[in-house]
Amino acid sequence: MSHPDQEAVQLLKEYIRIKTINPPGDVTPAADFLKRVLEKERIPVKLYWSNKTTGRVNLLARLKGSGKKAPLLMLHHMDVVPVDERGWTELPFGSAEKDGYLYGRGSLDMKNYGIVQLMSMLQLARDSVQLDRDLLLLAVCDEEIGGELGAGWMVKNHWDEMAPEFVLDEGGFGTEGFFTHDDKLIFSIGVAEKQMLALNLSVKRAPGHASMPPKESANFILAEALGRVAAYETPESITPVAQAMNERLGDLDATLYNNAVRRNTISLTVLNGFVGDPPKTNVIPERSEAVLDCRLLPGQDKDDFLQELKKVINDERIVIRPVMEPKQKSVVSSYDTELFCIMEEETAKTYPDSITLPHLVIYGTDSRYFRERGAICYGFFPGPVSMEEYSRIHGNDERIRVESLKNATEIYCNVVRRFCETD
Repeated sequence: MSHPDQEAVQLLKEYIRIKTINPPGDVTPAADFLKRVLEKERIPVKLYWSNKTTGRVNLLARLKGSGKKAPLLMLHHMDVVPVDERGWTELPFGSAEKDGYLYGRGSLDMKNYGIVQLMSMLQLARDSVQLDRDLLLLAVCDEEIGGELGAGWMVKNHWDEMAPEFVLDEGGFGTEGFFTHDDKLIFSIGVAEKQMLALNLSVKRAPGHASMPPKESANFILAEALGRVAAYETPESITPVAQAMNERLGDLDATLYNNAVRRNTISLTVLNGFVGDPPKTNVIPERSEAVLDCRLLPGQDKDDFLQELKKVINDERIVIRPVMEPKQKSVVSSYDTELFCIMEEETAKTYPDSITLPHLVIYGTDSRYFRERGAICYGFFPGPVSMEEYSRIHGNDERIRVESLKNATEIYCNVVRRFCETD
């Protein structure tokens, strides 16, 4: 049998080679891969089809404990975002190992998490460790398009088969350059996440020939409004999580990530104001529209935010319509727990000069479904990831350091063993 760290590398290579692009979202081959590895070690596995026609399947594996304590659930999603291979130097599903890196879509988001979770379960099974709580591994579909057929569906339809007290999910790394401008290694553990609110802005005016511009046109009206939005700086708000980050670091440097931690953010992600394909340059369009991707702090009321944004736009000609709204309450998980302490202690054994801190995840994860049901959720991956590496998530040449994966595997296994094994 290979060393666990090297086995993790080989398993991640196999996992990356399985194309689970969403859309279309068929994760059946990935579920079959995980099922095969788990059942080889005689670990019980069950598949849950939320939509068999489209290959939407979720996998739940279980190591039984004494039941003295409530379960720990390790959660990851099998689906990945699409790729444009023209921007890659390595094949996105080739799992190339080069210069100390493992390349591939999903290597950081989030098949790497899946493999360290898988290795933790395999090690406990192989060592016949006696557990005081059930250890669950849940691999889900559909996170990349909202999670409604994945984690959301499992929580809604099969909560009683899981009912975890704690959940380990995505939303944390050994960060370099996120929270400070120096190279200090900071392990962030996600304890909350921002709310997602997407708004469609549209305006209609008479179309016409570009040689005879009217006094009002849809594109100019919308452009002027978007200019006001771009100039608007949302007010800073130090949440309890941000305050805890301040206390552990001394202060949060003025980084892009910290800016998002301290305030609601607004990004212009879609802009459409033309006629024809390809666009006709001599036609004034009747309709112009844009989408604003807004991320709201925990505790922020979306209606209050929307009213403030309407004041900024200050134009009744523009119709504002939500196209995505928060469906779960914004819940902050307690970080005064035994599990959080164990994660901090085990990480420090490998990285003694590092700092571990709770943090606010600035994007969405499947944890929101579990937090709403009362589970304490942590985003945790105990491997270093630089800002340069992090920026490749959803981008080109996504990759993970092999050493980071190996160390994360060892730390994760130790954390799970300490937290679950019989006292």
